[in-house]
Order: sequence, then structure tokens, then C-alpha cells
Amino acid sequence: MSDLAAKPEPQPKRAKLARARRQRLETRQAKAARNVKFFNLLKAGVPVAEIALQEGFSVRRAREIVREMLERREVDPPVGFVQLQIGRLGDAMMVAHAAMMEGNMHALDRVLRIVGHLDRYHGFAGGAAPAVGATPALAAPAPPLALPAPGETAEFFPAKD
Repeated sequence: MSDLAAKPEPQPKRAKLARARRQRLETRQAKAARNVKFFNLLKAGVPVAEIALQEGFSVRRAREIVREMLERREVDPPVGFVQLQIGRLGDAMMVAHAAMMEGNMHALDRVLRIVGHLDRYHGFAGGAAPAVGATPALAAPAPPLALPAPGETAEFFPAKD
């Protein structure tokens, strides 16, 4: 009988801690999956009110979740929209590229346009790379590469007085 008394009992405290740790991990994983679903719906153009209805949240809470997601993506809040657009363009690029690879040469034009938009959103328009540490911003469109039409020369070459 003394051998049984000498054995330590299983520590319920450790089991509780392990259960709590497991529960926190499951909660974080569920939240991450929800955020991915929210972001994909936003990329697809679904309004926040519709997402709230689908997920069982109020519109206010859904907007808070979207704002928190964009803030955590390590971008400045005004640039959060740029991140969303880059995600949308990435999806469009996959579709256009697949069509081009299947022999649809009209898709080549779409691929080139999407690449141009991606360059613009990443700050590479005009051939100059953004400065290190600079936040990505939409660059102004590049000037036309062709000569102006005969009637338009006045605005490009002002008359000398």
C-alpha cells in the first residue's frame, strides 16, 4: 500500500494547460481561415454587407474584421486598397495567362495590360524602381510613346513669343 501512496498522481494542472494551449491554437487557426475566406470574397468583389450576412456577423463587425486584416498585412492603411487590387490582378493574371497558353492570342493583350497595372501598383511605372523604404504608390501614367497628331502639336510645342 505504501508504494501506491509514494507514486505521484498525474498532474491535472499540466493537462489543463495543454488543453488551453490546444484550444488557443484551434481558435487562431479558425480565425486565420475566416480571414482568408473574407479576403478572397473581397478580392472577388463581394460587398462587405454580403460577407457579413454569409458569415453571420453584423456589417459593423465585418468592416472591423476587414480593417484589422488589412492593417495586419504590414501595409499602411491607405495602401490596404492597393493590396486588395494587387490580389485581384493576380487572380486575373492567372486566368489570362492560362487562356494565352491555350493559344488565345487575344489574351496576350490582357496579360500585358495586367502586367502594366501590377507594375503601376508596385511603383515601377516609368522605369524607375521605388526608393528603399518608400510606400508603394500609384505612379502617374507614362507619357505617350508616339508623336502627337498634327492638330495636337500646339499643346506639346507652345508657340514662342
